[in-house]
Amino acid sequence: LYSKSLKVGVALHSGTRGTIMGGRGGVMPPMGPALGEEGVNAVAQYVLSLSGSKHDVSRVEQGKQTFMTLCAACHGLDAKGGQAVGAPNLTDNIWLYSGDEKTLIETISKGRNGNMPAHKDLLGEPKVHLLAAYVYSLSHADARKSAQTQ
Repeated sequence: LYSKSLKVGVALHSGTRGTIMGGRGGVMPPMGPALGEEGVNAVAQYVLSLSGSKHDVSRVEQGKQTFMTLCAACHGLDAKGGQAVGAPNLTDNIWLYSGDEKTLIETISKGRNGNMPAHKDLLGEPKVHLLAAYVYSLSHADARKSAQTQ
């Protein structure tokens, strides 16, 4: 059982493992100049709605249209993120900077440059493997349940 679960876990969290080992950069370009204040605010309302946060319902549709045109290329049509470009999942209510409206508007307007350093040398492969499995399990409860039943 343990061996089978471990194999499933390795297959499922290889992207997380690679990120911890080698690091990753992520860039959110400043969208303020392209969207203007109204556009930024509308997109922020749409993004807040995706995670069930308090939002202005009257502005969500406009924000969704803009998101689909400009943001979905990185964040995906489902807004669940683009691992290849470091774009986070916007639907899970897990925020790197903060999920409040003010911070979200700032992020959309001004952009962000993030860098996670590599930890391979600091932790070594066995610890990175365990950490990646743990991190993956935090956001993939269905995969965790599947591995436990096999």
